[in-house]
Amino acid sequence: MNVSISFYLHMIGFGLLCTSLFGGWILERRIRAEEDMNQKRLIAAICRRFGLLSSFTSVLLLLTGVVNIINVFGDHAGLWHTEGWLIAKIILFAFMLVNGAVFGPVLIRRRTKLLQTLSEQNAPEDSATHLVTIQKSISTFYLVQFLLLLIILYLSTAGSGKHPGIF
Repeated sequence: MNVSISFYLHMIGFGLLCTSLFGGWILERRIRAEEDMNQKRLIAAICRRFGLLSSFTSVLLLLTGVVNIINVFGDHAGLWHTEGWLIAKIILFAFMLVNGAVFGPVLIRRRTKLLQTLSEQNAPEDSATHLVTIQKSISTFYLVQFLLLLIILYLSTAGSGKHPGIF
């Protein structure tokens, strides 16, 4: 069995994606548990770094995924679309990217802005309930991302074909 360098980079990218999702979720739980608003703001700033990691990881996964498909199908690169598990994986990954690129930053920015107004103690009366709503939305975001990641992992390992890096 031959394995390309691109396949190893793809696996590293998957590990980085798991790290960014799991690390972001842990920090999210820590923000909820923290009582001090300044500490919450500090942890939220750290949380943005995980968003930057996931952007780099997404590019790495896209590039190595394309190279892996070319490695597997070689001269018959036009036949990759006949693999249903691969099509499903690509669609789910694209949905995961769009979800992460659109909804994640918007929710994080809203929460950061709200935490800033709460720490300055000039927030409107309903800010605490608005913060709870945003935190529930962020939890839902992480849940959806985790579910998509698990389905992608299942399709890669237990689907009808092997991952396009092993040939």
